Amino acid sequence: MKLSFILNGDDVTLDGDTRETLFTVLRRETEVFAEKTSCLKGTCGRCHVLLDSKEVPSCVVPFFQVRQREVVTPEGFRQTDEYRKFRAILDEEGLVECAECTDVQIFHLFSYLELFPHAGPEECRMLIGEIPCRCGSRPVLERGAARWVESREAVRAARR
Repeated sequence: MKLSFILNGDDVTLDGDTRETLFTVLRRETEVFAEKTSCLKGTCGRCHVLLDSKEVPSCVVPFFQVRQREVVTPEGFRQTDEYRKFRAILDEEGLVECAECTDVQIFHLFSYLELFPHAGPEECRMLIGEIPCRCGSRPVLERGAARWVESREAVRAARR
């Protein structure tokens, strides 16, 4: 079955079976997730996407559910100004690039902060802990998240 939806800002039509997941179809039909593996249970975070602005694990979302919806992947998110601003803060804090978790952690954390713009340090620490990480970047992500929240609050205060 062919389904049309928006993928990273582009109208696409992809072919998939009703039994397939979004992750499987994206991996096969596009460059998205081409080199990534996934737990296929929705717990590792490596396949997360924004589906109509809500973060979901694409390995458990049936492909047919994306019809006429918007999907943003970590790859698509990396092309945005918001990513560049957030990443600049993280880089200033000393973020080290890790092929296993950095992009996933940034995507997961940013998505959460968009939903909960006043998240505190403990909330961010718990959220960051949900994604498997062996590189030791969690403290940097926590500091970066705190700075991001502060910067967003300053922008909101200046608008008043």
